Amino acid sequence: MSKSDGRVRHLFASGNTGYGFRSHFESIAWPEPRRVFVLKGGPGTGKSAVIRLVADALIRQGVDVELFHCPSDPASLDGVNAPELGLAVLDGTPPHAVEPPLPGLVGRLLSLEATAGRALLAGRRERIVATGRLVRQRFQLAHRYLGLALGALRLYEDFYEHARALDRAALDQSAAEIEAVLFDGCRTLRRGRRGSARRLFASAITPDGPRHFLESLLDPLQRRVFIRGNPGTGCAGLVARVAEAALRRGFDIEAYACGLNPDRLDHVIIPELSAAVVHNAYPHTYEPRAGDLVIDTAAFVNVEALERYREEMEVAQALFGQAFDQGIWYLRRALLAHQELEQVYATPELRAQVEAFAREILAEARALQQERAEEAGGQRLA
Repeated sequence: MSKSDGRVRHLFASGNTGYGFRSHFESIAWPEPRRVFVLKGGPGTGKSAVIRLVADALIRQGVDVELFHCPSDPASLDGVNAPELGLAVLDGTPPHAVEPPLPGLVGRLLSLEATAGRALLAGRRERIVATGRLVRQRFQLAHRYLGLALGALRLYEDFYEHARALDRAALDQSAAEIEAVLFDGCRTLRRGRRGSARRLFASAITPDGPRHFLESLLDPLQRRVFIRGNPGTGCAGLVARVAEAALRRGFDIEAYACGLNPDRLDHVIIPELSAAVVHNAYPHTYEPRAGDLVIDTAAFVNVEALERYREEMEVAQALFGQAFDQGIWYLRRALLAHQELEQVYATPELRAQVEAFAREILAEARALQQERAEEAGGQRLA
């Protein structure tokens, strides 16, 4: 990346979780969407290619972008967002089916269906139906095994409660320490207003195993708090408490859900403070740097009290590993079937349509850049 290129953040808007597929596509177009393009079309019709062409062009022009990777194929893109322009392009097909917001004003639907060639596909109908069924079956099995992994993880965590091995008072003290580091001396940004949460995923369970892009999210931040410790030792609770404290003070946050249990937070970023609280544990580990606050919840565990449950915890841990690995295996098999389906839909006419849509979107991006420049000029004159 050259010095003139825009900064890129890599993240996920959806995930393969212990509860099945979860999506936060409503959070892609942010903070002030002006143009939102929703792409529709079958597998292999070029949706990710359009997004990639638009993203690459914006980056070369020096525009900061967010790239949203597909959790079922991280090499593929589900969306791109250019916050400073208010421009977003996203894949609107199932399982993350979305519609354009305010059609004709903000949102616009672009269909690549016509590029697939109806006559050609008619002769491949049986193969399409059979392969599509195989994709769905394999994803269902993947999600069932991930559900089993989540159950085993909860079983493991419960033993801390059974043993009364966790020092809750020490956890409360750590929460207060984190709040002091982040918020002392900071005024409430908006009196009487509760902050809002932009919900996304920083990591995902993929056919290649767990993946994260934390470096692109955390490297630019000035203040970082890292919490590490085994499941069940209160890490997620500390992250949730900081998130609530930020919202209560009127700060908007980026709330990053756990890839396995999407009802639990792994990380919180507070953009106005250039700060983050990070659950730094497998499978989303990240090396702290000098000056970061690091809290290890192992210090709050009564190891002797936990010892009587050691064998049961080892069994739960083994069950988790087996189910988790099997879930990833089925995700890999689902991707192979999906790639076969993409090949069925692929036609020579695709490239021209993909490039035409990318040019159309980039023309809108230039118009938005001009609008922003005119607005900035008007504000300076005022």
